[in-house]
Amino acid sequence: MNTIHTFEDLQNLGVSVIHEQTHIARSKLESVLTKSFGELTRVQFMGFVSILEREYGMELSSLRDEYDQFVQSHPDTLIAKESVILQAQSRTRQKWILGGIIAIAVLVILGSMIQGNLTMAPSEEVMNLSSATVEVVDQNSDVIIPAEINTTVPIATVEANISLIKDEKNVTTVADTSIISLENAVSIKPISKVWVGMMDLSTGEKSQKITKDPIVIDTTKNWLFIFGHGRLEVATPSGNKTLKEKDTVWFSYENGKLQQLNDEQFRVKNKGSAW
Repeated sequence: MNTIHTFEDLQNLGVSVIHEQTHIARSKLESVLTKSFGELTRVQFMGFVSILEREYGMELSSLRDEYDQFVQSHPDTLIAKESVILQAQSRTRQKWILGGIIAIAVLVILGSMIQGNLTMAPSEEVMNLSSATVEVVDQNSDVIIPAEINTTVPIATVEANISLIKDEKNVTTVADTSIISLENAVSIKPISKVWVGMMDLSTGEKSQKITKDPIVIDTTKNWLFIFGHGRLEVATPSGNKTLKEKDTVWFSYENGKLQQLNDEQFRVKNKGSAW
């Protein structure tokens, strides 16, 4: 049975009990029950009164009239209060909008930087030769790249341009010398910078370097080659061939023929060593 009939009954019921039933904020209920009209806008006050009427089945038109009389007798106080509330909301919304725009701009810039890094050609690093594990590009690769040389025709070589230097750690490297493309020469040109290892099969002497210059093969010797990636242009007297393999590739040059190897074939010719 409903025992709440008048506004005074609501006041006696108390803020906490009304809050539990109506879920109106306690501070707002306090302003309504104490008739602190200057603390509430008209929209707020009338809305809270409507909720109380609905929840407790009562009529509070006299309370509405009191609020309107207060508004008429204190117009400046109420208008100033509303103005402050609206300005605070406006500034808060502007801050949120500005923050959102800045966040979107930062995300766009970061996305562009990441996309740029992904589309760049991968950088090549020197391989760890002591523990390198290389992936077989093609286990069935036994295709010979034609590189037949007519040994009866005098051919200038670039042997003078290949200088083997041993440093203090007895590691053989290749001097940074210019390489000239010669007629009838066999060369392997990296499309992008790559680590390359070379081994003279007759002496077993090894050299290595990082380069994007063409490797012109001294055709008077037999060689083994290993490249950090397979984006290469192979040029022979019989024609050119472009490779687009992203992983390690191996070659042998023996008896005037340049042949692409797989990992297993390379290890056999290199006496079981990956390099």
